[in-house]
Amino acid sequence: MCNRKLARPGRGQAGLLVLAMLSTAVPRVAAQSEGPPGTPAFQEVRRRLSALLAKLPADTHAGLVVENVADGTRWFSYESRRPLKPASVLKLFVTAAALERLGPDFRYETRVYARDGELWVIGSGDPGLGDERLAERRGQAVTSVFDEWAAALKARGIRSLETIVLDDGVFDHVRRHSDWPAEQAHTWYQAPVGGLNFNDNCLDARVGLRNGVVDLVLQPPLPTGFIRNELAVGKQHRPSITRGLNSDVFVFRGTVARTGDLRPTAVGRPSVFFGHALKLALESRGIAVTGQVVRRTIPSAVLADTPPLATHSTPLPDLLWRCNTFSQNLFAECLLKSLAAYEPGGGRSGRPGSWEDGVRVLLATLSDLDLTLDGAVFRDGSGLSHENRVAAGQVVQLLSTMWRHRHSGVFLESLSVAGREGTLRHRLDEPLLRERIRGKTGTIRGVRALAGYAARPDGTTLSFALLVNGVGANDLARQVCRVLVEAGVADQ
Repeated sequence: MCNRKLARPGRGQAGLLVLAMLSTAVPRVAAQSEGPPGTPAFQEVRRRLSALLAKLPADTHAGLVVENVADGTRWFSYESRRPLKPASVLKLFVTAAALERLGPDFRYETRVYARDGELWVIGSGDPGLGDERLAERRGQAVTSVFDEWAAALKARGIRSLETIVLDDGVFDHVRRHSDWPAEQAHTWYQAPVGGLNFNDNCLDARVGLRNGVVDLVLQPPLPTGFIRNELAVGKQHRPSITRGLNSDVFVFRGTVARTGDLRPTAVGRPSVFFGHALKLALESRGIAVTGQVVRRTIPSAVLADTPPLATHSTPLPDLLWRCNTFSQNLFAECLLKSLAAYEPGGGRSGRPGSWEDGVRVLLATLSDLDLTLDGAVFRDGSGLSHENRVAAGQVVQLLSTMWRHRHSGVFLESLSVAGREGTLRHRLDEPLLRERIRGKTGTIRGVRALAGYAARPDGTTLSFALLVNGVGANDLARQVCRVLVEAGVADQ
């Protein structure tokens, strides 16, 4: 897992050069045998990778596969068919399926309507509403969508609303996966999944002191009924925030001695969080809301007769980037449910997206890509579940397929780049690897994984997948990447 608040990505011309190299399309060639092709680089890679894996503890299981994307030559294979926990490497399968089924032109569209004194918000399952990184990418504020809707109401001459109606029926109402530990329900990486989402379904909080009194600033602001503030001024800085499993109330306790951010905390019910954040935002922008926030299904026939007040859209490539580069779990879960909620090309399927139906469509879509998934188990979209299983060989097959895919450029752009952006910005930030590794990390308890592409100085690009289940291999991914990039280069 990665921190939701990773440092901002850096940019540079060297990164564009590597991207161009990694994005070069190549023709499909049948995979060759694993016999040595006779090059020093091939032999050196095999020797050094074998030596690394020989050091693993006896109770640690690993799968490692390396393949030349240009001709399909298998450079290295170790336990290629063993199903292992993939952690967030699972997101590669979900994002690939979303790109194949929905297409790069797909956009989540959240529409709002004003009618009969009510504001209707029709959720699309978009996980990007109010997302910090997407807002930064667009040069906007996190709350810009609320600014847009308030401005649209004022332009229509509407200064007061009776009710805010939320239609979140695009997804089912199972917000947390049954495999996820209940004691972690408040953590940002277990944020619940909804048809309407905002700020990654997390509350951000900053504490400080102002005139000798504790100052608590929330993003987004919420009504007082959602907050219980028991913070006090103290000599030690020990503020905390909690939320009960079945509660929407955030409890702040402890002492405050300085200014600082608290960890993002997941909400209870996404639609409740969204609706009351919207209500407060509209009121602060001069739109009175005299009634309640309610959840209700608006019939499609009624919507067809009502012109939308505004539409907020988020393109699929932006969501894939947020999901893979920064390993944002909520995005993966929304994408998985969306596979069932939407038809190919983007039309609504007419049934609410669920984890079960999403997995069913995921498997069918990956099968259409000629992927072999014998023994694989998909439970969620993010890889949080310890019941997920894939083999390293299956991951490399996916990577090789997406390298040749008609939308390969979008897929490659979604991955983290060593030393430059996302979860690999710091993990592989060294001169040898910087901007030569593009891939997806994976970390949960007892699991370390990395999969992606390695660009060698000799012009060869290798796809690779490393899945480690057990202890004693925390730096193995870095060592493997060093081998893939440098082994045998001096002998060319």
